[in-house]
Amino acid sequence: MTRALAALMLFAALPSQALTDRTGPYELQVLVGGVPSRTFRHDGESFVLGHLGERYTLRVVNHTGRRIEAIVSVDGRDVIDGKPGDWREKRGYLVPAWGSVEIDGWRISRQEAAAFRFSTVPESYAARTGNAREVGVIGVAIFPERWSPPSRPLYVPPPPPPSPWEGRDDLEGGVHGLAASRRAGAVVGSALRRSFSARGQARPASGLGTEFGEAVSSQVTEVPFERARQRPDAVIGARYDDHAGLMALGIDVDGERTSDARLRATAEPFPVVERGYAEPPPGWRR
Repeated sequence: MTRALAALMLFAALPSQALTDRTGPYELQVLVGGVPSRTFRHDGESFVLGHLGERYTLRVVNHTGRRIEAIVSVDGRDVIDGKPGDWREKRGYLVPAWGSVEIDGWRISRQEAAAFRFSTVPESYAARTGNAREVGVIGVAIFPERWSPPSRPLYVPPPPPPSPWEGRDDLEGGVHGLAASRRAGAVVGSALRRSFSARGQARPASGLGTEFGEAVSSQVTEVPFERARQRPDAVIGARYDDHAGLMALGIDVDGERTSDARLRATAEPFPVVERGYAEPPPGWRR
């Protein structure tokens, strides 16, 4: 069993799927100032509204009775080692049963992380390290922990002494649990479209990215973890952009404004259904 910090992976090689911030018992929240950011559902996917310069953190919520490993990427980059995301062998954050973990930024040591902060695309960490093609997306691959029932259900041996990380919230005292996972080598389900290498070097010309921000205190420890399966049980995530970028997609960010394209697509040829006659304008005479 290998040891691991926190990790995420790019998702490659299987057909793309809609990227949503929650599926079944798993949930992703993008927090600004500790409060979930405004999130919109559009064409079956989740979109988060960001603002240039804002710092954000990621919260992964586990609504199950089993611990999970969460492999996380931002802009197609692993949040632990900064390389292209790949969940097959990289490390992930340990999320306790019926609990959550908050991820502060790009990990630079066991004591610190570089804050996630919304930036322009050219200033994003992805662009400054070689490829911003996947900018604007956050992904989380979920692996439940392997559980083996006792071979003799009628005999219950004394429980082993508790390990230092069991029974505590991973967020208490600013310490995050990190899973050390057995290699899970198999083709991955992809919610981030096709593979990183196959997509070329093109990048969005405008909108938001995520920069490698200031160092913040973010202590982690390493713990053993064995995945129940080689493939993730779920891939969740969200796409993000600024106000203009979401509006350009036809997302009604303001609650009342809509893009011209969306207005034209929903225009009614006969908007009034009540029966009646034309009303004369003021001053009209026969």
